[in-house]
Amino acid sequence: MARWDAILSLPVQNPPTLEISSFDLVWSKVEGWHDKLDKVALIPFARVDDFVRGESNNKECPTRFHVEARRRRSPSTPFKQKVDGILEYIL
Repeated sequence: MARWDAILSLPVQNPPTLEISSFDLVWSKVEGWHDKLDKVALIPFARVDDFVRGESNNKECPTRFHVEARRRRSPSTPFKQKVDGILEYIL
């Protein structure tokens, strides 16, 4: 697993285009599992749908996504936001 302190120190990227693809992002290498390097880019949560649309519309290499885990909370429940959501995809 990548080190969270290294991931959270990356700059948040928010390209001005309507759809974001992997070509629009600057990927950083972060130490991951078993001393391997992972390529990571940090985008705002509000732009995740734009990223999914941009990657799905890529004509050269379309990508499909699936939700691995989902939490349901009632709107009245106060909660502290956590930074534990990771969107992983395979080209």
